[in-house]
Amino acid sequence: MPHASRHILRANEDALSLLEGEIRHMGDLTQENLRNAAHGLLGRDVDLCNRAIADDGEVDLLEKKIDFMGMEIITRFSPVAADLRRVIASMKVSTALERCSDHAVGLGRRARRICGRPPVPETEGLRVLADLAANALRDSIGAFCDGNLQIALRLQARNTTLEEALDAFTQRIIARLEIDSSRVEIYVDLLFATRCLGRIGDQAINIAEDTIYFLTAQDIRHGGKLPEIS
Repeated sequence: MPHASRHILRANEDALSLLEGEIRHMGDLTQENLRNAAHGLLGRDVDLCNRAIADDGEVDLLEKKIDFMGMEIITRFSPVAADLRRVIASMKVSTALERCSDHAVGLGRRARRICGRPPVPETEGLRVLADLAANALRDSIGAFCDGNLQIALRLQARNTTLEEALDAFTQRIIARLEIDSSRVEIYVDLLFATRCLGRIGDQAINIAEDTIYFLTAQDIRHGGKLPEIS
């Protein structure tokens, strides 16, 4: 291979590695924001709620940086096949992570309101939901960054567990609303907090779908066929 070609190939790989590093960093920050919001809610810690809200700005900046890096790779190196899918998927994953962080902000704001009112036992029911959403987000990021197809495929099935838990909790809170009108505002905030966790679960699935596309070139969105693995 000519020296110039080797140099271009190495520069392309270096750029892709830098892009992956930024995705990992963005994923870490997003997960931290979710942890702070959830722990702020469950531990009635307003400072953690505020931290989740304030730290979202860094995630926003990373989304823009990753988009810029992705476009620069496409412009400079004209990647094809797996490398092109990797760049496109990285840019889409950064968007999903930014939305997850936005939902963590929404959770933090609802949590802050809940912390300002007398505690209700129903709040504890969000612990399982928060854990399910956080685990889905963690595994989706890991599947993408590590190129793990099996984990990405399993996330599709696990999403049903989260959806069922969300539905059950929602019905429980609606039932409480019907018999305890004195706590309407708290219960409404709990419902919105539940919605935030559900949206994070949805974005984790989007990341899993982008991982499957990156690794197999199969688009499974909207009922697309799942790839076969040996």
